[in-house]
Amino acid sequence: MKMVYNWHLVQRCNYACKYCFAKWDTTEEICHHPELVNKIFEELSKKEVISKKINEKVTGLRINFAGGEPLILAKDIFDKIVIRAKKLGFETSLITNGFLLEYHPAIFKHLDIIGISIDSLDEEICKNIGRCSGKNYLSKEKLDKIVRKIKHNNPRSKIKFNTVVNENNYNTNIIEQLQAFKPDRIKILRQLPFNGEKGITDEQFEQFLDINAKFIKQKNVVIENKNDIIQSYLMIDPLGRFFQNGNEYGYKYSQPIYDIGLEKALSQINFKKEKFMKRYREAYENE
Repeated sequence: MKMVYNWHLVQRCNYACKYCFAKWDTTEEICHHPELVNKIFEELSKKEVISKKINEKVTGLRINFAGGEPLILAKDIFDKIVIRAKKLGFETSLITNGFLLEYHPAIFKHLDIIGISIDSLDEEICKNIGRCSGKNYLSKEKLDKIVRKIKHNNPRSKIKFNTVVNENNYNTNIIEQLQAFKPDRIKILRQLPFNGEKGITDEQFEQFLDINAKFIKQKNVVIENKNDIIQSYLMIDPLGRFFQNGNEYGYKYSQPIYDIGLEKALSQINFKKEKFMKRYREAYENE
């Protein structure tokens, strides 16, 4: 069993997606403090602690760097964090909106998985979602260029796409378009109610699945509905605290991991280990 931690390094982003859940009302980020970053890595590397938590032997560790948009950080800060994680034996992955990826080719060789969040390749839909910066959005042509660059710089790096089904794209065939890039994995996530956004209905989600039925039956597709998502990720906020998406009104937090340690921090959040283990066991079995 491999353990996966999702570390949201920053809240800042060059996009403004309406449904974004990465909101903590803070401008503080411990990623600017190497001593705290190292302390968190030290705690997260304690396999025996997490093995006890899930009652199963942990054979490997992965840190998934997310945001906000992690690539909004200065290159030297982000690159050093990723390289440090690799040197300590973690597998590394990145979740990004993709727009800044072409400016970071040097980091590709240090990432085992590069995940790009894509809800649409249509300019108008992206603008309605807020998945754009001014007039700039991730077009099909730009995505093609990025995918080619990743494969050129690190053929071993897996490419993953994340698609959030929301009120702007539930009636589109985006999965067919994404399959054309031959990604290693596509994850379809249902938009959840959060921060004033109501999410989508069961009927809208089912409509999306019906439209894309032919292309989501392939082995590389994973679907996460509401119950699959809630309390099933181990997420860390920019302040170095575990947090959980327990309901639509906000989060529950632990104290900082670097301050109280991994075992105590884990005890302060609700975590559905069965959901977590099902997701990642199936993910690794299908790789």
